[in-house]
Amino acid sequence: MVTKGNGEGADLRPDNKILVPATLVLIGIIACSILFTEASEKVLKSVYSVFTHTTGTWYLWVTVGMMILSGFFMFSSYGNIKFGEENEKPEFNNYSWIAMMFCSGVAGAVMFWSIVEPLFNLAYPPKFAEPLSRQSFEWAMSYVLLHWGPVTWPWYVVTALPICYMFYKRKKPVLRISSAAEPVLGERVNGGIGKGIEVFFIIGLMFSNAAVMGVSVPIVNHALASVMGIEPSFTLEMIILGISAVIFTVSVSLGLKKGIKILSDTNVIIALCMVFFCLVAGPTVFIVDNFTSSFGHMMNNFFGMIFWTDPYTKGTFPQDWTIFYALWMASYGPFMGLFIARISRGRTVRQVVGLGLAGGIAGSYLIHAVFGGYTLYAQLNGIVDAVAVLKASGGPAALVATLGTLPLGQFVLVGYCVFSTIFLATSVDSCAYVISCAATTRLVPGSEPTRGHRFYWAVIQAGLALAAITMGGLGPVRIFANFSGALMLVPIAFVVMAWFKMTREDNALLMCCTPKK
Repeated sequence: MVTKGNGEGADLRPDNKILVPATLVLIGIIACSILFTEASEKVLKSVYSVFTHTTGTWYLWVTVGMMILSGFFMFSSYGNIKFGEENEKPEFNNYSWIAMMFCSGVAGAVMFWSIVEPLFNLAYPPKFAEPLSRQSFEWAMSYVLLHWGPVTWPWYVVTALPICYMFYKRKKPVLRISSAAEPVLGERVNGGIGKGIEVFFIIGLMFSNAAVMGVSVPIVNHALASVMGIEPSFTLEMIILGISAVIFTVSVSLGLKKGIKILSDTNVIIALCMVFFCLVAGPTVFIVDNFTSSFGHMMNNFFGMIFWTDPYTKGTFPQDWTIFYALWMASYGPFMGLFIARISRGRTVRQVVGLGLAGGIAGSYLIHAVFGGYTLYAQLNGIVDAVAVLKASGGPAALVATLGTLPLGQFVLVGYCVFSTIFLATSVDSCAYVISCAATTRLVPGSEPTRGHRFYWAVIQAGLALAAITMGGLGPVRIFANFSGALMLVPIAFVVMAWFKMTREDNALLMCCTPKK
């Protein structure tokens, strides 16, 4: 289907050389995971072990490299490059831009980990601290701030830049990872190599988002069960997945500006209301003091924390957490790069990187500071032994037990269910949107993939999430995320190299910095 008007020249038919092989691989994985759960989990665990214990340390170095690059692009003359025409205004205002980026980048996982990760850090602390000791409390929130701040957001904004440049400056009529790598790969991006990169990208992103859904759905299951006074069940999880499917189906039918944008704007408001309530109703002074102390502790120990690999003992904290996050955020890098590129028309490099880092880190820190701070307060003062609940019944049960101790705890749990479900739908919708962009034959600025195409990938994504839920537990979630992160480093490397080559070939720095007569 070739469109006219604003999207003139676009060919919105699916590219079957990308769609078919990606579909076959994903359906095969879904079928094996559901029909042969134990065997599939063993295979995935072996893959997990290889990536985290033999190559995981390299991802720490690359993560720090992304931090350095993001600062360089923001403060150097690269920051003046504009994606679009010289006088073109941003397509979305700052609030909506940050909301869409934040909701797509962290999804419902941010609420889960804001409570559960500090508890894990108390029960199985880093840096050889004793469980539930004063030192474990000091490290607990410090590592959370490291993981959800500097480890996360540079992956997203740096990967977005070459894709933005290729789409808006060079007018490449596709929104794909491989197209951004064309300056490095040449015409090979139009052949098997380019198609292969897109297939890797789609499979990796599907695994990454399945990890998010594998966390989010069980949490809502436990929260709803607590509110309704029933036992959590697989049936209730399927109902939650079905409700999310209805929401993202409506969002898909509305498109980017009325679908994802409205969901993101709404969910940010809900999140801010929940954060404000917990801050005011909870131990306000402790929450502020804890965040301040933890932030200072993290900054003071930054390099020792991010580069700690514990080579002298058999401890697994770096592999289970810092390397896990580095791999997980790498897996989201190309997805977020494509999504940020789609919503960043009219913005400069400095705006994309600066707003992306500031908005993403501020949102993450606000949620983690308040809910994570309350969790530590409740554990420290004996309001609830959430660590014991974590060990006995898992993360979702610990989250429900912690939130339930807040004033109007049942209402908070209901609010959390709404928040998490919308977050989940936003994540599925934006993921399906980006994948359908990658698998569409020809896109131009102003055009969007067809609704049917986006819905197709949303359905497959739900199937992969079902596979993750069937396996159960955080183990498979970590495996899914790490596997996808390992796949994504290849396309990320290509697009970053291409970014430098494109700007040099086009004299982009000279042109953007030369005063107009």
